Amino acid sequence: MNPIREDLVTVRCITIMVFCLFLSSCTKQPSLQPKSNNDQLLIDNQKNLDLILQQEAMLIDIPIPLYDHRIIPSDFSSFTSDTLVFGYKSPLSRAQARDFFMNQMERYGWQHLVTFDTSESLLQFASPDRFCTIIIKKLGSPCEEQQRMGHDIVQDSSHSSIFIYIKKASPEARL
Repeated sequence: MNPIREDLVTVRCITIMVFCLFLSSCTKQPSLQPKSNNDQLLIDNQKNLDLILQQEAMLIDIPIPLYDHRIIPSDFSSFTSDTLVFGYKSPLSRAQARDFFMNQMERYGWQHLVTFDTSESLLQFASPDRFCTIIIKKLGSPCEEQQRMGHDIVQDSSHSSIFIYIKKASPEARL
């Protein structure tokens, strides 16, 4: 073989390899800034969900019915540091949800204080360091909490929406 031709082939191979290396390093890197309002909303929703999951993980003495779906609030500005608020869409009827909480809360060590039953159920419980208020509504009934929590209202009488408010009894109490 011709030595000049061998050198030319070697130079071509090296040039192609270098070109491939440069080409692969020129791939588009994701930006640290969100590109649109939708991206920002997804990031905000994920942060809110992470915060809710962290708070729920600490509440080992609050029963949540199986198959409930979280309602993620659109913002947390209306909640104080000594109050936790959780919202759920439940497949249970209002009466089933009320019976569930009446049975389970006392089993978890909460003392039943009062129950109001009108078009919605309001249950209040106390522990030595916290109060818990549970509002159970027929899913689809328009209410301020559902709107504040960013919940889409769906008419279905066999399902319910559950809102749990937990408040410290004193500044030193744990939440």
